[in-house]
Amino acid sequence: MTATETGLVVGGGSIGQRHLHNLQQLGVEMAAVDPDFAVREKLAAEHGVRTFPDLADGLNSFDPDFVVICAPNRFHVELATEAVQADCHLLVEKPLSHNMSGIADLQTAISKQDVITLVGCNLRFHPEIRRIRELLQNNIIGSIVAARIEGGSYLPEWFPNSDYTESYSAREDLGGGVILDYIHEINYARWFLGEFETVSAVAGQRTQLDIQTNNVAGILAETADGIICEFHLDYIQRAYSRSNHIIGEEGTIRWSWSDEQVEWYVASEDEWYSFSRSDDWKLNDMYVEEIEHFLSCVDDHTETTCPVACGVHDLAVALAARRSATSGRHVSPDTLLH
Repeated sequence: MTATETGLVVGGGSIGQRHLHNLQQLGVEMAAVDPDFAVREKLAAEHGVRTFPDLADGLNSFDPDFVVICAPNRFHVELATEAVQADCHLLVEKPLSHNMSGIADLQTAISKQDVITLVGCNLRFHPEIRRIRELLQNNIIGSIVAARIEGGSYLPEWFPNSDYTESYSAREDLGGGVILDYIHEINYARWFLGEFETVSAVAGQRTQLDIQTNNVAGILAETADGIICEFHLDYIQRAYSRSNHIIGEEGTIRWSWSDEQVEWYVASEDEWYSFSRSDDWKLNDMYVEEIEHFLSCVDDHTETTCPVACGVHDLAVALAARRSATSGRHVSPDTLLH
């Protein structure tokens, strides 16, 4: 008998359905929460699960071992705190929130209940991102000097079966915006480079997309060790794009999603090397590995690769960038943590 026999997914959108399916495939008994009756009907019909209109009902009636929060950003902390206070382990989708309100109370509840947490960070389970992390840990390119990280795609194509203008990404009241949506890039940048000490940014609405939130951002951040990292993030590119370029004193690492490989140059050998994901790799594989990692950590009661405390630091960097874009000043993420 494991500690992860039953789980409850909150939010029946695309990511909620993905987690629900993957967890069922791993043999976990699942149920789901969504306030929309039509969504609940769909989840029950397509996944064969019990459904509930709100988290309190799901917690009381289903008594899950863990909860997966896939609701819009602005509800994450409230729902996560409710789940943790019910002594449930927690997987909460990124970003942890859209502001710092309630974060301290959530962390207090996590410590009191001694539960395992994971903030959704599926790129940490991408084979090429993991290989870059290994190369950096092995000091393949020497001391890191700078990095450029990019992410962009066309927002309307994220929601092919619904109105993108009503999505959480498009709405300030739901915690949307390109900086929070692409917090994956901030997360893996911190994983690669360390904590950012100062952040400056510009952001705005540079196209005719009918949204309330910023659709393009440029961020310049510096670590305590003096590593400079440039981010470009947008909702505009018509071809999906994710990439990074890391510059070291002894070499260079570069990667793009579309090339499906990592390349690195070792100056002492004047040689380029490469690594590619396996031919049978599928997008869903990293989500399955993420869930397997979470379940294993729960069963062993060990810390995950990105617990809530890690997600708090990601959020502080993102909010520092948003504040800088508004104020025109450099902002330290630390000022948002205390």
